[in-house]
Parts: sequence; C-alpha cells; structure tokens
Amino acid sequence: GVNLRVRLPATYTVQEGDTLWTIAYRLYGDPTRWQELVEANPELLANPAALAPGMQLRVPPL
Repeated sequence: GVNLRVRLPATYTVQEGDTLWTIAYRLYGDPTRWQELVEANPELLANPAALAPGMQLRVPPL
C-alpha cells in the first residue's frame, strides 16, 4: 500500500513568538495536538509557557 505518513523533523527550533499551539499547527496542521509536544518534551511539563527562541523541541511522529 501507499504510505501516507507525513515526514516530520525529529526536532523543531522555537522561533520568536511561537507558542505550543502555533508549533502544533505548523507541524501537524492541528493546534490541539500541542499536548503531544509537551509529552515528548517533559521539561515543558513544569512550565509550558517557558518556550524560548532557539530552544530545541523533540517532535513525536503522528
């Protein structure tokens, strides 16, 4: 069969003005998947608002 999985980068570099919501939308096309980013990046669990430009986030596959 045809593999329709989207190839996602292994990491994402946070840009100025990014939020978990906008990153999830950019990567997955669905902003409500931001929780998957938090689960893959446990350091964000303590403070999800601590995103800073240049921070590297692990990107879980869909």
